[in-house]
Amino acid sequence: MSATAATTVGTWAGDRFAHEAFVYGTEAEVRDRVVPFVAEGLERGEATIVVASDGVRAVLDDALGAGRDDLAVFADSAGFWRGDGQQTLAAYHESMGPLLETGRPWRLVGEPTWLAVPGGHVWSRFEAVANDAFSDYPYYSLCLHDRRRLSPSLVDNARRTHPLVWDHGEVVPSPHYQPTEEFLRSVEPPWTPAPEHRESVTVTTCGPARRYVHANVVAALTDRADDVTLAVHEIVANALEAAGTAELSHWQVGGTQVWEVRDDGPGLHEAAAGYSPPSLDLAGGRGLWLAHSLADEAIVRQHGPGTAIRLIFSAP
Repeated sequence: MSATAATTVGTWAGDRFAHEAFVYGTEAEVRDRVVPFVAEGLERGEATIVVASDGVRAVLDDALGAGRDDLAVFADSAGFWRGDGQQTLAAYHESMGPLLETGRPWRLVGEPTWLAVPGGHVWSRFEAVANDAFSDYPYYSLCLHDRRRLSPSLVDNARRTHPLVWDHGEVVPSPHYQPTEEFLRSVEPPWTPAPEHRESVTVTTCGPARRYVHANVVAALTDRADDVTLAVHEIVANALEAAGTAELSHWQVGGTQVWEVRDDGPGLHEAAAGYSPPSLDLAGGRGLWLAHSLADEAIVRQHGPGTAIRLIFSAP
């Protein structure tokens, strides 16, 4: 692809991931930005995907006419939300498999309308993680954010998690963009010192650790006891594999229970660890991702030479 000819995608050459936040508030803005982006993709023979709200799809339907049938996907974005960020990102990841196999670049118009549903705000973190998880994928993601439906903080997060924005008719670097780890640290719960009243136990095998967790799940989380046990088990198993022993602690803050696993292994300190699904080619590596999906929050920090991971569970 010639970068100079690709007027709607700036210098993107179709060889790596490009991630743009487009904040709009009128149909006219959608027509001016999204319609040319889609039309250019179709003209170039690139697989072009639209997953957006009814309003955006109506604008495209009107502008493209019969050309809409050439879109690889034309779907309502509401159907893509899986109830949490882990599962939604995994669904995105899986859907890209056939596109990767073609060896050709593609375009995506994606509108995460679920940002506005209860709990949907966490998707901002996965927008940040996508910059690393999909960095080698040859596609341009034009992410739409309707300022009429989203809170100012969510719009601000969009600008902080996308390296590119549309400004006066051209693609430019976002002046608000933050690297993935910096953004995640800013929106995750603060890492405060563990309380002195916490209960702790040292474990060297998984069986006793599972029984200990199940026996100490607080009453408010009775209905989630199996999820809590499984999530903590996965972290303990990782810690034991890395270091042979682990310190398992728990404490309560109101109706919330915190479980912490510390080890002195070689260290896993990446803030984004566990957010994106592991490669299907790997035999393991799914433990932290699974724990992330079961807990309300999962936070990774350096602990000396090793790792400390906190899983936070809130009562329904």
